[in-house]
Amino acid sequence: MSGTVAVGAPMLNAVVTIKDALGATVSGSADADGNFSGLSVSGMTAPFRIEACGLVGGVNTCYYSVVDKAGTANVTPLTHAAVSLALGQDAAAMFDPAASAAAPSDTTLAAKKQNLLDALAPVLTAMGLPTTVDFASDAFSANRTGMDKLLEAVKITTGSDAAASGPASTFVQVEGKIGSGNVFIGSDGTKSGTIVADTAGLNVDMTGISTLFATMSSAIGAADVTSCVSRMAGIFDPLFSLRMDGGTPLTASTAANGICTMASLATPSLLGGVVANPVMKDCDLTGADKICSVGFEIVKGDAVFAGAELSIVQRSGSTAWTLLGQTAADQIHIGAAVQRTLRVDIVDLNPSYTRALSFDVSSFDGTVHAAKVYQRSVDGTGWDTTPIVSLDDTPPCSTPVASRVRALRLYSPRLTIVGSCDSSWLSLDNFGGDLAGGDALIDAFYKRGRVVKVDLFSDPAATQLSATYMKRVDGVPPKAAALSSIPWLELEGATKTALVAYDGTTASFTASWAGNASVSPKDITLCLAGGCSGSAMAAHSEIDGKRNGSTTKTLTWSLTPSGASAYKQISLYGRDREQMGVSSNFISCGGAASCPP
Repeated sequence: MSGTVAVGAPMLNAVVTIKDALGATVSGSADADGNFSGLSVSGMTAPFRIEACGLVGGVNTCYYSVVDKAGTANVTPLTHAAVSLALGQDAAAMFDPAASAAAPSDTTLAAKKQNLLDALAPVLTAMGLPTTVDFASDAFSANRTGMDKLLEAVKITTGSDAAASGPASTFVQVEGKIGSGNVFIGSDGTKSGTIVADTAGLNVDMTGISTLFATMSSAIGAADVTSCVSRMAGIFDPLFSLRMDGGTPLTASTAANGICTMASLATPSLLGGVVANPVMKDCDLTGADKICSVGFEIVKGDAVFAGAELSIVQRSGSTAWTLLGQTAADQIHIGAAVQRTLRVDIVDLNPSYTRALSFDVSSFDGTVHAAKVYQRSVDGTGWDTTPIVSLDDTPPCSTPVASRVRALRLYSPRLTIVGSCDSSWLSLDNFGGDLAGGDALIDAFYKRGRVVKVDLFSDPAATQLSATYMKRVDGVPPKAAALSSIPWLELEGATKTALVAYDGTTASFTASWAGNASVSPKDITLCLAGGCSGSAMAAHSEIDGKRNGSTTKTLTWSLTPSGASAYKQISLYGRDREQMGVSSNFISCGGAASCPP
């Protein structure tokens, strides 16, 4: 068995595991280009379930595929989507010991592949690819051509849709990135929406993007700043600009030294590492100059600098791509988070759940003082007239009124939601006054697309429009009825028992949690009060987000509880493959009817 593991870029450090119909397995590693080969399935029984786990977008995560014979076995978001639709649940269930899902039948899997092919037909035709392509068994290379370019041209999301009653329904959402449009495909085969292909954009040569980031990776791989700088020669556009940590913006002449110095000063130093997963987020290929935003990580051993994003440009008349840096659009980020809170000192049959969207809008050097964010209209051709949220630069409510200065933005570097005092988080659990309001907003993201329109204004009253940008939401929470079925990060049973008994007589505490194929753990926090922030935080640590097996961390409390019945909380935070934040809170307070807030 051989194949390619790619998500628009090769999956970094991918480990590929093949499981046959009887549960026998064989594993191997993919190379830096996402290729694996030589995995013998001799003596094994088809069909074959394939899992590929590695680093994507700073998250250690897994994707899945199914083939019915030896030969080519690719693993991509498209194979994952087809299998999930065929199973009626996330494809990870095939490798989850608790679920042990068998591979779907050939007939069912073929039908779901056809659902995806029908949705992708406009893009396939515009690219000159056959509309009968097999995502899993047609060989390709992760070189930004052919099938790999298809992965760049569309955004594939797999999720769970749920009504107030009845079982959850798996869905796949296909959004145009080179082009536009949105298609929603249910596991029952229902389909809504269309993708509009940008034929001219799809003909743009994207292979130079790999060359650009390979050069950047070679520079980061240098042993010292001087060598790093010399290797970056020629990769910066003359108009390059990047502001790091609020300092003086880097320019084309200072960028190499600034980036290399930043990498050298990281703890630990990132020099000697690699630039990984340069995945295209969105592109504007309609003008003479082609501009794309690309997300990537810098990785050295277990150290990962995640969430980096730069714009790149292909100037008119050139086939080369160069680094453009940070545009105004790159300073707008819209994300999502979900949280579950449960008691471990009692039998908690009703844990609480919360969902929220975050709107991170920079002030752009003090020129932007308000913003409005809109969803797509029902017909998908325009935008709703009422914004999802309005933001401005009102200083925090704790600031004395006489000292509030909007124009200079002395108190907050970001816009905040109007009327929220100083929050950029929008709760979806009382949106419109109830859970249904949040569900309706989420359903609109599923059915209309995850791209929003962001209007920026140069005045706090939002009357003087200065710019408009389209941004894709990173992750969308599930509807309320599906919250309980999220693959939440889970503490091991012994750790829950230890938290209940912990009385503070020792300052160290060891916590263990289970592996998770869908959510990558990022940090753990120990607290002595609700909220788990500020003075309530007794210990905090970043944690290894590898997916397989359990993980253990011993932390030292800066403050210890007064006894076993005192309030204690462990919070595990991670991110899923769509970059949605996922928090699990475990609370003990001596078995009281209710814990203090």
